[in-house]
Amino acid sequence: MYYLNVIFKYILIFSIWLTPTFALTDPWQIDQDENFITLKKNGEIQHGNNIHFNFDKDNGCRFNVFFFIYTMQDNPSPLNEIFEDQQIHLNFGGQEILASVAFTSPFGFGEIAGIYVAQNIPLSKEFIKMNQDMLKGNLMTMTIQKEYAKYFDIPEESWSFENFGDKMHEAHNICIANQV
Repeated sequence: MYYLNVIFKYILIFSIWLTPTFALTDPWQIDQDENFITLKKNGEIQHGNNIHFNFDKDNGCRFNVFFFIYTMQDNPSPLNEIFEDQQIHLNFGGQEILASVAFTSPFGFGEIAGIYVAQNIPLSKEFIKMNQDMLKGNLMTMTIQKEYAKYFDIPEESWSFENFGDKMHEAHNICIANQV
């Protein structure tokens, strides 16, 4: 019995010690492949709703901004048929924007949509400042607007943009160092 109490005590101490780690926001991730350097961040509402800043080594390290959003909504047809014109209205960081649905695909019990927010953007101080101005307490929020929201069971997402400027410059520098 004594050993069980000691083991329980150490398990309790260990789990309390790890708790703050789980409470922290996921860090930015930088991935590389043959053509791209990708800075990405997991969603705060749905972990798999990643936002990507995809730097193109073949295009002067200009980047695209897109995210994936998952839905299990019981839609009458596949999302790619619903979004024939490929455009979707978003509120991104408090600003209304028109984005494009790049693709949709069945995934698990629902569908995943890849939505482009911006394409072929050069990194600049103005871009960083614009994004920082749209933050609310380090969070970038996105809400699918208008009639499009009904096709998503959770039509909003937010990402922690803490250290955003530093991470953008880090990914951009990796891209420049690895240009083809």
